[in-house]
Amino acid sequence: MQKKLIALAVAAALTAPAAAMAADVTVYGKAFLTMDQTSVNTVNTPNKTQINSNASRLGFKVSEDLGDGLKALVQYELEMDATGQLTTTTGTGLGKSRNSGAGFEGDFGKVMVGIWDTPYKVVHNKIELFDNTTNYSAQNVIGRSAGKNFQTRKASMIQYWSPKFSGFQVAAMYSPDPAPTATVGATAGLNKSSMSFSGTYDVDALYVSLGYETRNDVAFAGKTDSATRLAAKYNLGDFWLGGMVESIKTNTSAIASVTGKNAEFVGQFNFGANSVALSLAKQGSTSVAPALSNAINQTTLKLNHSFSKSTDLFAAYTSNKADNAAVTGITTTYVGFGLIKSF
Repeated sequence: MQKKLIALAVAAALTAPAAAMAADVTVYGKAFLTMDQTSVNTVNTPNKTQINSNASRLGFKVSEDLGDGLKALVQYELEMDATGQLTTTTGTGLGKSRNSGAGFEGDFGKVMVGIWDTPYKVVHNKIELFDNTTNYSAQNVIGRSAGKNFQTRKASMIQYWSPKFSGFQVAAMYSPDPAPTATVGATAGLNKSSMSFSGTYDVDALYVSLGYETRNDVAFAGKTDSATRLAAKYNLGDFWLGGMVESIKTNTSAIASVTGKNAEFVGQFNFGANSVALSLAKQGSTSVAPALSNAINQTTLKLNHSFSKSTDLFAAYTSNKADNAAVTGITTTYVGFGLIKSF
């Protein structure tokens, strides 16, 4: 009896590593550090210099082959900090969860549950010069209107990506409200669920993507905020051009709404291991006359040197003019440099 138990224990010990290795595990990450100086053209506002960790991250992916073309997937990704700012505020160098979840992939496409970038947000990624979170990103201007931000990552969501058919792919996401309000009171019946969709054509030099997102009961029961965006990019070899237009409807009361129209034009020229890029972005005004315009115009210039496919050094300049305080507006200027190392 003892020999049988020993044999079973040895067999279990030998087969456990083999079972663990049946799944492919990939560790990945990105260090994205910048030194930025910020200046604002208002009285008694001193210049500020900071080192920022931006969208630095660490994550791992697990893929297990279940047979018949079906795979089980897991991904966990966390924001990381190399400046000490998160350590000071949270006691660790770990920040918020980024794209994380579990799901399946097969001939039908891929489905994940967890927290993930919305299909609407991802439409713009192909023409983003930075990584969404820097002071220089156009996403500080676009995707936003009347205080609402559609450049988001949704928690408690389920998302589906179709297979690619001749360069065409669709994505759909649903995020329920985990805590709908009671049926009585000032905020009666709010159920803040949201849905996000995209359709993308990406073949050779041409990229075109259309996104649409709806958010129910953001502030008023029975009222839906919505956004539509179209982005495109055309590659001409060492030079590419891109652009995006969007319209965002925001309900400001139970009977009124405003619509903001945003746009971006962007281009990049590559010469050897270097590149120069320019982005012109505009957040359209949603103010109602006789109120002053609350439009925002942003201009960004980027100079980049690639040491390799995974290591870049860049310098950047951004001028962000907001016409929301006076006729002349407030201009915020950012200038600095950054280091990106992916692995």
